[in-house]
Amino acid sequence: MGWLRDRLTRRARGPQQTVERLTRRGLFRVEGESAALTDRETIRRWLRELGADRDQQVLVHRPWGTVAAVADGRHPVAVVLTDGEHSWSAAAPGAAASQELTPDQIEHVMLEALTAPSRPQWPTWVDLI
Repeated sequence: MGWLRDRLTRRARGPQQTVERLTRRGLFRVEGESAALTDRETIRRWLRELGADRDQQVLVHRPWGTVAAVADGRHPVAVVLTDGEHSWSAAAPGAAASQELTPDQIEHVMLEALTAPSRPQWPTWVDLI
């Protein structure tokens, strides 16, 4: 369980300013890759590779929280935000909360999170229950 210890101690030291991609490979195996916040090309490539047929997550970790683009292999890609206490899902302004974000909208939110001093302002954030 070394990966769990690493994640918990990393979180205990405070928020990391990094981006990571997690890919599930089988029932109990997850591969992780990381990139710097400044590596926009790698992050764009990761986001473009997300799809409903993939079981991957791209996470942007910032001091104000984590924004994640999640593809679970069964549903459309979703964008969620957590600050450690609360969680929200992203919805296009004026759209129904259940309406999917387009790939361009997902990329916009995730790339904004790389440099934003607070959570991205563009989408409407809907409380997750």
